[in-house]
Amino acid sequence: MAEVNAELFVVGNSVWVPDEGEAWLLGEVKSKDGDKVVVKLPSGEKTIACTACHRKNPPTHGGVEDMTKLSYLHEPGVLNNLETRYTLDEIYTYTGSILIAVNPFHRLPHLYANHMMEQYKGVALGELSPHVFAVADAAYRAMSKEKQSQSILVSGESGAGKTETTKLIMQYLAYMGGRKDAKRSVEQQVLESNPLLEAFGNAKTVRNDNSSRFGKFVEIQFDGEGKISGAAIRTYLLERSRVVTIGNPERNYHIFYQLVAGASEEDRELFRLGTMDSFHYLNQSKCYDLNRVDNAEEYANTKRAMSVVGIEEETQHDIFRMVAAILHLGNISFKLGKDDAAIFADEKSNTAVSAVAFLLMVNEEDLKLALLTRTIVTREETFVKPLDVPSATNSRDSLAKTLYSKLFDWLVEKINSSIGQDPKSTTLVGVLDIYGFESFKTNSFEQFCINLANEKLQQHFNQHVFKMEQEEYTKEEIDWSYIDFVDNQDVLNLIEGKPMGILAVLDEQCRFPKSTPETLALKLCQEHAKPGKENARFVKPKRSQVQFTLKHYAGDVTYDTESFIEKNKDFVVAEHQNILQASGSEMVKTLFPPPEDGEEVKSAMKFASVGGRFKVQLGELMKALSFTEPHYVRCIKPNTVNTPGIFEKVNVLHQLRCGGVLEAVRISCAGYPSRKPIEEFVDRFGLLTPGWAEKNTSEREVVSDILSGKASLEGWQIGKSKVFLRAGQMAVLDNLRTKTLNQAATIVQKTVRRFLFQKQYQTQLKSARKIQSMVRGGLARKQCATMRKERAAKLCQKNYRMCLAQKKFSATRKATIRFQAATRGWKARNATRILRRIKAAVCIQKSFRRYSAAKSFRVFRAKKAEARETGALLGAKAALEKKVKDMEWRVELEKRLKEDAEKKHKEEMDKLTEQLEEARSECVQASSVLEEERTAHKEALEGVAEERAEAARLADEAAGSAKASEWERLLAEANEALEKAQGRAKELEEQAEVASKESSAAIEDARKQAEKYETRSKEKEAELKKVHTSYEKLQLDMRKLEAENQQLQQKLAAMPVASTEGIKEVMRARAASGVTEPASAPIAIPAPVANGAPPPSLSSLSKTSLPSVPGSPSAPTTPETPSSTATPEPSFTAAPVAKGRSGSGVSSDAMEALEREQAELDAKKQRILMEKQQGEQETMLKCLTDEIGFANERPVAACIIFRSLLHWRSFEAERTNIFDRIIQTMSRAIENHTEDNQNLAYWLANTTTLLFLLQKTLRTTAATNIYNQQRRRTSVSLFDRWRGGFSRTAVGAPAAGGAAAATGGNAAAAGGSSSSIKQVEAKYPALLFKQQLTAFVEKIYGMVRDNVKKEITPQLGQCIQAPRAARGGTPGRRDSRLGASGTMQLSQHWRSILGSLETLLRTLKSNYVPKFLIRKLFSQVFSFINVQLFNSLLLRRECCSFSNGEYVKTGLAELENWLHNAGQDSVDSSWEELKYIRQAVTFLVIHQKPKKTLDEITNDLCPVLSVQQLYRISTMYWDDKYGTETVSQEVLSNMKQLMMEDTNSAVSNSFLLDDDSSIPFSVDDITTALADVNVVAMLNDLPYPPSLRDNPSFQFLESPMA
Repeated sequence: MAEVNAELFVVGNSVWVPDEGEAWLLGEVKSKDGDKVVVKLPSGEKTIACTACHRKNPPTHGGVEDMTKLSYLHEPGVLNNLETRYTLDEIYTYTGSILIAVNPFHRLPHLYANHMMEQYKGVALGELSPHVFAVADAAYRAMSKEKQSQSILVSGESGAGKTETTKLIMQYLAYMGGRKDAKRSVEQQVLESNPLLEAFGNAKTVRNDNSSRFGKFVEIQFDGEGKISGAAIRTYLLERSRVVTIGNPERNYHIFYQLVAGASEEDRELFRLGTMDSFHYLNQSKCYDLNRVDNAEEYANTKRAMSVVGIEEETQHDIFRMVAAILHLGNISFKLGKDDAAIFADEKSNTAVSAVAFLLMVNEEDLKLALLTRTIVTREETFVKPLDVPSATNSRDSLAKTLYSKLFDWLVEKINSSIGQDPKSTTLVGVLDIYGFESFKTNSFEQFCINLANEKLQQHFNQHVFKMEQEEYTKEEIDWSYIDFVDNQDVLNLIEGKPMGILAVLDEQCRFPKSTPETLALKLCQEHAKPGKENARFVKPKRSQVQFTLKHYAGDVTYDTESFIEKNKDFVVAEHQNILQASGSEMVKTLFPPPEDGEEVKSAMKFASVGGRFKVQLGELMKALSFTEPHYVRCIKPNTVNTPGIFEKVNVLHQLRCGGVLEAVRISCAGYPSRKPIEEFVDRFGLLTPGWAEKNTSEREVVSDILSGKASLEGWQIGKSKVFLRAGQMAVLDNLRTKTLNQAATIVQKTVRRFLFQKQYQTQLKSARKIQSMVRGGLARKQCATMRKERAAKLCQKNYRMCLAQKKFSATRKATIRFQAATRGWKARNATRILRRIKAAVCIQKSFRRYSAAKSFRVFRAKKAEARETGALLGAKAALEKKVKDMEWRVELEKRLKEDAEKKHKEEMDKLTEQLEEARSECVQASSVLEEERTAHKEALEGVAEERAEAARLADEAAGSAKASEWERLLAEANEALEKAQGRAKELEEQAEVASKESSAAIEDARKQAEKYETRSKEKEAELKKVHTSYEKLQLDMRKLEAENQQLQQKLAAMPVASTEGIKEVMRARAASGVTEPASAPIAIPAPVANGAPPPSLSSLSKTSLPSVPGSPSAPTTPETPSSTATPEPSFTAAPVAKGRSGSGVSSDAMEALEREQAELDAKKQRILMEKQQGEQETMLKCLTDEIGFANERPVAACIIFRSLLHWRSFEAERTNIFDRIIQTMSRAIENHTEDNQNLAYWLANTTTLLFLLQKTLRTTAATNIYNQQRRRTSVSLFDRWRGGFSRTAVGAPAAGGAAAATGGNAAAAGGSSSSIKQVEAKYPALLFKQQLTAFVEKIYGMVRDNVKKEITPQLGQCIQAPRAARGGTPGRRDSRLGASGTMQLSQHWRSILGSLETLLRTLKSNYVPKFLIRKLFSQVFSFINVQLFNSLLLRRECCSFSNGEYVKTGLAELENWLHNAGQDSVDSSWEELKYIRQAVTFLVIHQKPKKTLDEITNDLCPVLSVQQLYRISTMYWDDKYGTETVSQEVLSNMKQLMMEDTNSAVSNSFLLDDDSSIPFSVDDITTALADVNVVAMLNDLPYPPSLRDNPSFQFLESPMA
């Protein structure tokens, strides 16, 4: 494979250099010295022979899909191409017809969906990108067409993905040949048996935790129609020796560990199971558990798999009995007894024998005899021979291996019978999954057998590859008779040959009892490494006496013969057969049937070779493969840590060698490794013979001229369509091409450089000056920038410090405000209670005064005739005098209130003083009691001391007395009295301590109470100050009224006295002219004060003299209309005198002056009332400016607005400006935050809720509708009012207001039964407010929608086009420079959109926007995404490609996943909005477009897309990945014809979509969506803000609604 010609290497060429750590390193040739070159590597320069280097292949985008198309076919080229494709997740690569599959170690679901199987269906191998489905399809098509069985050989080392590849192959075969009516496909049944086979046939090795220790050949059988008719699993080469011998850190077969860990307590007791380390067959290795594998769970999976394949519970129980028996067999050990005969070593061995006999249901004594002795049958006699310890151990292990292998074979037969075979089937597709070549640090008999199998398969593989090469040469009609290929038959002869092959020598040594590993190794070396008889494939190690080395096709492997002999022995013991045939277990009898009639066992112990059986099974496998046409899949494990993204070159290169890939490369290199189509060859190397195009020379002549003339090459050949070159000839041509291009480039460079140097001198001076000016300017700008930075830093510091100070001040201010608010609230509530009492008294006074005033008015009318001369003026004077008197009474009342307050304050102070004195006296009493207790305690202690002294004295006297017992009794009584005294003293101490604590607590409580009383005293003093201030203000008002009274008296004195007849004449004239006084301008004449009652206050005067205004905050709760039956207020109407009446005797100027004064008083009263109304409105609107938030998913602000308007009766008012003020407040709240979706969502929830409440509450009548229609003449547009800021006037209504309001009102009336709130009759301002609110809701909704569109629009532009490093790449090749950044950009753009959508959804839900609005909003957003992506696809050709289709499809899948996670209640119909782009992308990514008909496209693939859109996509489509074509010309013609028909039928030909920006809902939709909401529950029990809760005017919010 190496280019031996040193001329192939030119300075500057990129070459591959061998390296121990990285296998091959890329370097650049710096110099050349004969047959050696100096190469620059990343680690430095290195001198190396030319024969050890390889030329680098020309760069390709994403590597080549078929490595036979590489310009230079060699090891580093193959390795680099695989690595390049692996980094792009292109895990499949062809080498001719061989598929190389690199394990990605992560899921690639887009490669294995049903649509991928559909794409590869019926496509020739190599037409589409490499895929395991392509190999499976080639095998299926060859079987169907040629009626010849096929086989797919899947090989690779442990962990390379062989099992997964096998599953995919069977999945595709089931897809192609499965029956639709089958309940469970064959592929499903085979896969369902996998857990069972893995449990009994897989084990942990050094490299893989789940390595298959047997070969599996799955036969998928087909009938004549190509449908699957049956299947069978053939197993080969089970590693029987692993049952009895394992190495560390390997494990035995999984089933042993699963049984010990997963068996139930009942089974454990029955099977006599212990821990794993208690069994000899398991504790040879210290590895018992696997990472991320639960043995108990796997045990359950194994039992489930047994049930699936039809194994009954009783049979399962028998199987596990056998497995437990095998474990107990390993615990039987032996030792030397008498006459060197083996006996059981200890009691543990006897227990194990009993357990085995019990589990296998055999006679225990017979089992012992079979393990310890042998029966030898001769012609003369039969005698029993005791066994020595090694023989007994071999007998035990032989029994264990026989039991396990028989059980495994029975399980396979059971699986096959469950799946079902077709005996009539003549064709099949076999899938071989077998262990790969193994080479460890220590290689034993198992590796020897495995590598023998791989040598056999490699020979089969080499023959197939050479056959494919021959077919290629024959197809191109070139001479290949002299080409030969490397064969490995010599290795197979060395192993299998007779009489001195390795297996023959091993069997011979096994028959000798005294054979050892040393004698085996010596015998092999004598036969194959003896001087003169050396075998090139056999090497004898220099330092070891028990090893030998074989040179396999994949490399040298050194084998250790230490356990070859033991593992090769497999005796067939007649005693074992006999006792098992006599077992009481039906399962054991089934596995060991009795011998056939006439068969007689001549020997009790017959030697059977494991190697010989392995050789026979291998021959059967090769025979089965010889009847099939093979297809090869080589699985590669890219790294040893099972992690994605890591490519270990040395490890991969070793697997390529073991898998025979490099052997296939060698076979190709033996012939013509470089081959190119004639057209491509001429395109690349045609420049070596310039002018050939003008001479009309044929391409074959040009090729011949280049190769024989210009390049002077030999051995090449030209086929029918390709040029075949020998190894190294492609490099010669590349060098010639490079030299030719370099010469042409030199001429171009010479001319360009001359021109450049001519211009250079002319521009040097100008350039130097320009550089100087730029440098100076740069220095100046740099200095200026530094100064600006310093200034900015100072400004930042100043602002930062200011911010800290403001923050600290704000915190202090807020704390102070909160404290003040709490204090003022408490004071205000106390004041409110007082005012309520005063209000009640005032109401009583008002009623009495009204009665008195009416009575006075009747008396006044009776005496009116007598007061004609002074009538009106005297009345006015009397009114003013009454007002003065009222003010005097008010002042007197305030004085009394002040005195009462002071008296009350004094009483409270006296009471507090008394309480304080009482607390002090209690403290003194507590102190005295404590002192008395202490004194009593002291006296008690003194008494105790005296009693102790008296007792001692009595004891001394008793010492000399004869009556000792009496003295002892007295002493005992004294001691008892002493103990009682001590107890009493202790109780007194405790009582004293408690009293002390209680007195301290009482003192502390008294102190706190005193402080509280002192605080209340200060508050009372503050209230007195306020009362004093109001008293002074009333005195000032009284002085003003007295001054006005004096002025009126002066005017009255200056006027002439009129006669009684004159006043009567004036009154008659006013009555005749129809002039009446307005109800809002009477002069209230208070009734005389009776029984010394105080005069009415000013507030009561204002209330009794002014009518209530509907819609104002101070209006009463009962409606006051012109038809009201309430008693009219008593008033005196001073009628103005008509001008020109000369006989009246009353001056018109005086009357006008009186009317003017009366009007001023009325205006003052009205102003006071309006100020109160405005204050309450301001309080509510100020509360709305802050985000109050939500309570129990209810918007508090909307509920406050609605309840306030309902309480103020604003909906029934004919004129009011509260509605405009509410709209203006909400407008100001959002006008500066139009891009803040959080703020917009808050107001959207509030306005929607408020609109719903209005729709449910307001009711219109026919009179209102007529009134609205009359006012439409002066109406203005609703949106004109919006742009004008909603002026304060309530005059005018929108043109469409009447009908809409009437409809809404009727709808509310109809739905009123669902709510207990009483509906109110809405006036024109309320109906206008509802329409304004509707427009406001629509505007906020549009703002939120437009904000989202604005946010995602830039990302949509990136999501429609897959990122590319450069344009103009080679069709059919992915850009290799895309790498991981493309994936990152893919995730970044789509995740940015998903992040925006997630933020929007979270914002809407956190603000409790109604779900139906969320659904409408997301439907329009997804419709916008659909329109933008679809239109970009149709308008930009670079977007209408295959790779962009895959890119957009991946993003749409992420959107679908997000929709699924978001929940159907919020975004249920959004996915349907993407139907246009989804179908367009589906059309882009399907293969075989030319085979699709128009009906399939329009009805199945893209039913939503119009013919114009399909035609646009079809004509703009280009495949930048696989180079496939668009739809057929026939389909395009049919589309064009349909487009012409649509044009004639006046159907729009536009293929673009329009974005829908309308409002997709109405007021009725809101009412319907929220129909289940309980309005009463929504408005009750809400936590209102403190500013309203503590305001007496808003106490109605706390009361529940009826």
